[in-house]
Amino acid sequence: MARGKTIGSTPRIRDFQLPDLEVGTIEDLLSGGYVEILHFTGFDRSLLELTDGRIEDCLFSALNIGELSMRNARYIQCEFKQLSAPIVEGAGATLNDVRMTHSRFGSADFSDSSIDSVTFDHCKFGWVNLRTAQVRDVVFRDCSFDEIDLQQAKAQRLKFENCRTAALNVERANLSSVDLTGLEIAQVQGIEGLRGAMISEQQLMALSHEFAAHLGIRVMH
Repeated sequence: MARGKTIGSTPRIRDFQLPDLEVGTIEDLLSGGYVEILHFTGFDRSLLELTDGRIEDCLFSALNIGELSMRNARYIQCEFKQLSAPIVEGAGATLNDVRMTHSRFGSADFSDSSIDSVTFDHCKFGWVNLRTAQVRDVVFRDCSFDEIDLQQAKAQRLKFENCRTAALNVERANLSSVDLTGLEIAQVQGIEGLRGAMISEQQLMALSHEFAAHLGIRVMH
């Protein structure tokens, strides 16, 4: 844990601009395979199955999906705006150069996923599952969580800005240049997994009892 930032700790977010997009239909999405240069908007569905596809240079906006399946799919240079999905099944997905803004998720399962150069802005999560995920160059900005699960995840240059979570699980996590100073944390599980993270002095004080318990120290009042 450190007061300041170390060299090379800032996430390296690659900027991209979407090309001129044509309007996409639900049939385009459900056809599977390779989907590119389309704008999908206004869908309201109980289930959207996008498993194993490759989606590139696409925009998704104003979608209400009861259950969104993204398992083993690849999203490259895609943007999501105002997406509402109580259930997201994204295990094994690949997200490269992706932006998500003003979206709401219930349980979001991205276990075993690869997330690289991704930003989440003004998003609300219930449980976000990043167990055993590869997370690199990712920023969460103005986001709230019920729980962030980073068990056994490998995270490098991950940053939280003006975020809050009720619980953070970092059991057996491998963290490198992970900036938690902008994450309000109510409870940490697996506190030894914070090795490699940066926290503030205020966070250190707030978590002092958990550190003491982990070290077997009795704190007298």
